[in-house]
Amino acid sequence: MRNSILLLLLAGLLCTCDRATETTAPELPPPPRHEFPDDKPIKFILDTDSANEIDDLYALAFLLPELDEKIDLLGVNSAQWFHVLSGDSTCYRSQQLNEEILTLAGKMDLPHPMGADMIMGYPWGEYIPRQSPASDFIIEQAMALPEGERLVVMGIGASTNIASALALEPAIADKIVVYVLGFNYFFDKEAWEKGEFNIRRDLNAANYLLNHQDLELHVMPTTVAIQYTWDREDTFDKLDQSGAMGAYLKNKWLERFPDNDSWVMWDVALLQAFIKPEQGEEIVVRTPPENEARNVWLYRDIDEEAMLDDFWTRMEFWQ
Repeated sequence: MRNSILLLLLAGLLCTCDRATETTAPELPPPPRHEFPDDKPIKFILDTDSANEIDDLYALAFLLPELDEKIDLLGVNSAQWFHVLSGDSTCYRSQQLNEEILTLAGKMDLPHPMGADMIMGYPWGEYIPRQSPASDFIIEQAMALPEGERLVVMGIGASTNIASALALEPAIADKIVVYVLGFNYFFDKEAWEKGEFNIRRDLNAANYLLNHQDLELHVMPTTVAIQYTWDREDTFDKLDQSGAMGAYLKNKWLERFPDNDSWVMWDVALLQAFIKPEQGEEIVVRTPPENEARNVWLYRDIDEEAMLDDFWTRMEFWQ
């Protein structure tokens, strides 16, 4: 009899635990997803830490020809990437490279505002915006949109400029769609990890975007972008056939990473997946447990072979 009572009590406790687990993880509504019309180009701003590594420059070389009618490129912002090994004025150095490649492309008339050179808030947190010409440009372009239209802002570095724009002018939250490259995501555990380079450059800004309930957010984690790894020998062979732009990109690889036989084109992966959605697969995931509970879009896979073919086809423009 005593054993039966104990079994009943244990069963009751298990049921209670199950109910408690269910109530701590309520079903969340799906994330917003703006449907862009097919007959109008998407207004687009790229926010890039060009001087950090080399793949930002390859992304710009892919974007600047504007060969398809999907993108209306409004401008290119420079982003900071400060860390203990970077030296000072990282945003200014990104700005210099942006102007270099815009000059080479004959596009210096394209707006290219400079971003903030310091993180949002403080090293210990908080969301005090870091105003800059780049954050002002995002606000200006978003607020100029007709009712119901959206602007895409893609961050391929720290999110300082984007998060600061949202904090400075909350009204743009329903006027922009944000794409970022950053975070690690482990699909088998459904777990986020924030020790990734771009996120560490401004953790406050990254958390601000995750926490913003009204913001449509798309994330390509580096655990997916790593699939887009290029062989140096093959890349150099193709760059040799890509005119002055190809020579510039080849030289930047040799200047910065002469011993690397391959490179992951992190930033190019996100850009190409956005331009051709069929080359990337997105799923809905819940934000990390330490952030405001909501769902966001996250890339689960990319078609790196199709991307590579498209990249070199587009580079024929520079021949």
